[in-house]
Amino acid sequence: MKKFFYYFFKIFFGLLLVLYFLFVTIYGFLFIGPAPQATKTEDAKWGVNFSHRQAEALGLDWQETFLALADDLGAEYWRIPVYWDELEQAKDEYDFTPWDWQIEQLEARNAKVILALGFKLPRWPECHFPKWLEGESQTTRERELFQYIREVVAHYRNSDAIILWQVENEPFLWPFGECPRPDSNLLNSEVELVRALDPSRQIMITDSGEWSLWVFAGKRADVFGSTLYRIIHDPRIGFLEYTFFTPTFHARKEVFLRWFYPDLEVQVIELQAEPWVTSLPLSLENLQEQNKTLSPEQFDKNIQFALDTGWDTFYLWGAEWWYWLKVNEYDEIWNKAKNLFNNSN
Repeated sequence: MKKFFYYFFKIFFGLLLVLYFLFVTIYGFLFIGPAPQATKTEDAKWGVNFSHRQAEALGLDWQETFLALADDLGAEYWRIPVYWDELEQAKDEYDFTPWDWQIEQLEARNAKVILALGFKLPRWPECHFPKWLEGESQTTRERELFQYIREVVAHYRNSDAIILWQVENEPFLWPFGECPRPDSNLLNSEVELVRALDPSRQIMITDSGEWSLWVFAGKRADVFGSTLYRIIHDPRIGFLEYTFFTPTFHARKEVFLRWFYPDLEVQVIELQAEPWVTSLPLSLENLQEQNKTLSPEQFDKNIQFALDTGWDTFYLWGAEWWYWLKVNEYDEIWNKAKNLFNNSN
């Protein structure tokens, strides 16, 4: 019996020692040491996320907002979601009107867009199923999803403005939003379908910059898109500043990802440039509350943090809100963003 306990504790403490050294190694790799040389502002590619729904929720004329971003701000690179529940409000009846207008405006300006499709797309509640699918079986929902994808790709694949298809948004981030559990097999089928429909364009898959190692998303992508947030507000835990996530942390995760997929391109597809609030829309929160997570000073800090990762492509999140501030005579962030876009190549 003594020998049994001797060997038991020997193995037990041996495993603890191995786990300790593994933890120290992983921690050291992700957090210790400098990040790559920071990217210069003028050498970076800056883009915007745009949702006409978000502009409308803020009480704005969404077309006016779009044109201000295109012409006054000078945004050349865009990410635009094609919301399934709005596109197909009745089964087999597709209304591309708002997206046709946006794509036409981008084509006229030689601008470029990442078109996001799927049931999970940017903006709350994250998953955007048509109401007429309520109560239908999973088989029916998937069949209708694939048909929606066919319609979107067929409608826009001849546009010179589209540079990438994004399939779903942060498909492995769960639980977040009003969404079902992640289904990797369904995602695989969606990616395969888009590749078959348009072999000439690459596919982007996105994931959380803070709470994922990106491998599951990266294996399905030609271009990987990471989010990048600095201060969030969760009603359960209050305000949380991601001070423990450093530029080194984000840069080393790219190194880790490239061990598996050396040719994978990495971009920041969602750089926080909008407050994280608990009341929607943003206009319901006063400016003092908004400034707790995204003030003009924090805007500058977020931009510099992103540059310090050494990456060079950033799509900013919150452009509709900048214009809402501007029309309400708070144009400091709009002017900061305008200066940023005007100084880039």
